[in-house]
Amino acid sequence: MSDKYIYGGRISSVRSAAGVSGILVKTTGGGFAFRVYTEDKSSFTDYVINHGDLAVTIGSRELAAFYSCGEDHALDHSPQVFGLKKHAE
Repeated sequence: MSDKYIYGGRISSVRSAAGVSGILVKTTGGGFAFRVYTEDKSSFTDYVINHGDLAVTIGSRELAAFYSCGEDHALDHSPQVFGLKKHAE
């Protein structure tokens, strides 16, 4: 169910995003969007992210890892996805 509101000067349909699962995707412009697939996975909608401080939880089955090197920090695919070699200390 959705309601209509004036958003950005235009009449927009609005529905709650609470509890919706999706994927963060990098856009061609270098920004990010929140991709939500239809139930049968045949199509999707990409939502531009305008929210300034949205909480995100990475699923336990995602192949993702945090990388830190000095003051540089990144979130990317896991070392297994990239085939990275473990550094011997």
